[in-house]
Amino acid sequence: MHLPLTPTSPHADLIDACLRGERRAQEQFYRSHFPKLLPICLRYLGNREESVEVLNQAMLKIFQSLDGYRGDGSFEGWLATIVRNHALSFLREQARAQRKLVDKTFVWPPSVPNRALDQLAVEDILKLLERLPDHLRVVFSLVVFDGYTHAEVAAELEITETASRWRLMKSRDHLQRGYRATHADKTSES
Repeated sequence: MHLPLTPTSPHADLIDACLRGERRAQEQFYRSHFPKLLPICLRYLGNREESVEVLNQAMLKIFQSLDGYRGDGSFEGWLATIVRNHALSFLREQARAQRKLVDKTFVWPPSVPNRALDQLAVEDILKLLERLPDHLRVVFSLVVFDGYTHAEVAAELEITETASRWRLMKSRDHLQRGYRATHADKTSES
């Protein structure tokens, strides 16, 4: 089956070869997209070993679904969506397995913006994100990197909107403290 990609699309020939089951094309596809997709898993999982495992599972899903790509959006966006959904699914399964419960009745105070976070470079945020607990990192990533609303986060993670807001506030607090600690260390070294 031919995908609705234009003949000049850089992906068209490679994808067609993958759909025909050509092993070399599949390996090339994997090698070319793996480095671009791994950071998505790392953002949500924070652990390289789990991220590689989840990305490998997502790649299998991608290969099985290649003929389902309709060309409605960018191919890279389609890949990223599959990987993100796979990472979130992994976290949900992990949470269920560990019987983590979310307190749905406690009302948390509204979040206060943290000005220090506005000054962080993306690389600094990613390094600090690795230190966040999973439940905070996922909410932060969905809201800040992927533009989800708290209602969307709540639906995706099966938590309340209040819990989503609280987790975002706590993640910002953690990041702000991490930023201050990192910069205090750098200042004392000079």
